[in-house]
Amino acid sequence: MNGTYRLGDVVRSEWTKFVTLRSTRLMLFAFPVTGVALGVLISFLTGANWSEASAETRATWDPTNNVLAGLIPGYLLIPLLGVLMVTSEYNHGSIRSTLAAVPRRSTVLAAKTVVIGAVAFVACEAVTFATFLVSQQVTGDAPRATLGQPGVLRALVLSGAYLALLGLFGLGLGTAVRNSGGAVAVYCAVVLVLPNLMLALPGKLWRFGPIIILANSITAVKVQPDFLSPAVGFAVMAAYAAGALAAGHLVLSRRDA
Repeated sequence: MNGTYRLGDVVRSEWTKFVTLRSTRLMLFAFPVTGVALGVLISFLTGANWSEASAETRATWDPTNNVLAGLIPGYLLIPLLGVLMVTSEYNHGSIRSTLAAVPRRSTVLAAKTVVIGAVAFVACEAVTFATFLVSQQVTGDAPRATLGQPGVLRALVLSGAYLALLGLFGLGLGTAVRNSGGAVAVYCAVVLVLPNLMLALPGKLWRFGPIIILANSITAVKVQPDFLSPAVGFAVMAAYAAGALAAGHLVLSRRDA
């Protein structure tokens, strides 16, 4: 590009690299299939066992939150999508060619952020709505939710956007760690292990774990008192993603490829 590159040019280049990666295509195929299938299975089993549900369960039942448990595969697949967006280049050594063509490293990271953010947002919104709409058809005798009910549309839209933020979080970790296995290990530590360790600490800090927020605040229509509100939970995840991207930018700008 010889110094005449623009962000749009770099975004197109990153998009080309993204769609040529076999691993990304597989994950973008796997997430809809597993997400919808798991949501349908959960909804079917709920309906089949609804007659045995206790009075307390019936009183607090949240059908939207129940079927959106089908998004569980996205907890790993979408962040991994972000990780591989950058670590695949380090693994193959092609990052040197990228940085030679675009010496301004902030532009490279910005382009990757645009691609992952856009793809993850569209894919995750589509899977979220598909999981909800299809699963509602097999609920049996259990209560159903509709898009017109208070809080349902908010839960669906924020769920897809939240998963997209997890993708950006993965991109930031991948850029900072520069190794697929290492970045995934850090992600699992922050998302899965750390909240459990925080259970022993005062102040209910475990509420700030990304997956806990998603499962109990973002996907919930009836948010329980102990958990963060959807707006606060979404802001916390945005801070996680911004922090990871900032760390990635710092490493990318200061270390050799």
